[in-house]
Amino acid sequence: MLTTTYEMLQNAYKGHYAVPAINTQGGTYDIIRAVCMAAEELRSPVILAHYVNTGAYSGHDWFYETAKWMAAKVSVPVAIHLDHGDSFERCMEMLKLGFTSIMFDGSALPVEENAAATEAVARVCRSFGVPLEAEIGELCRLDDKGNKMGASNIADPDVVRQYLKLCHPDSLAIGIGNAHGFYNGPVDIRAEVLEECRKFTDIPFVLHGCTGMDEELVKRSIDSGVAKINFGTQVRCQYVNYLKEGRAEGKDQGHAWRLSQYAELRLREDIKDIIRLAGSQERA
Repeated sequence: MLTTTYEMLQNAYKGHYAVPAINTQGGTYDIIRAVCMAAEELRSPVILAHYVNTGAYSGHDWFYETAKWMAAKVSVPVAIHLDHGDSFERCMEMLKLGFTSIMFDGSALPVEENAAATEAVARVCRSFGVPLEAEIGELCRLDDKGNKMGASNIADPDVVRQYLKLCHPDSLAIGIGNAHGFYNGPVDIRAEVLEECRKFTDIPFVLHGCTGMDEELVKRSIDSGVAKINFGTQVRCQYVNYLKEGRAEGKDQGHAWRLSQYAELRLREDIKDIIRLAGSQERA
């Protein structure tokens, strides 16, 4: 059932759980199916996320149409989300395609510029009835060995307060030391930043870079009002590993669809674990 993320995240925030957002690698059918079928089995709302760079091969319209088709096959709420929209024009492109949730990421900009650019996107999103996620505190990336690439991204709560006086997104990702990729050993994640920001706003928070993050830290973040948790690296790596495993064990029997089915069914169980971590089972 195709929906926006607005009611999803409001309900999650009030109910003290989170909704999983899974990056689908440009609309990979097996991943989309695994996410939706896991959500259906556990009665969880879910978000199918699309990162622009991964759509370079498949096409953004492919992702949208495949996600929309699969969402219609299940009875639980499913949102189609643009992850890290990097410009006003990109966000408009996805709105016109039919995306039901948009993220604009202006976190690399000075706070005033970020807020102004965010509000410009938010105004148009409101006219479409589509909620907007924003970000403050730029996420760094991790290389294959888990080493940081880029600057630290721990947001100052006073700057977050200033930002929210200048713009009005529907949800907010706040940098707390999290990153995209696999963490290498203990990481400096500052959940207390979320707790401090919660004192002056009731906006649902978003936690990016959950792959490999300590589960107790994720749960603490949810207790601080995180209503959406993002997974990408873990899911894509597990999917590729299942394809390799299935091929090595002869699960394909000479048929590509059998190999896809094997990987999808294996991945579905991993998605169920993410849903349980989020606490969103039986919330649809």
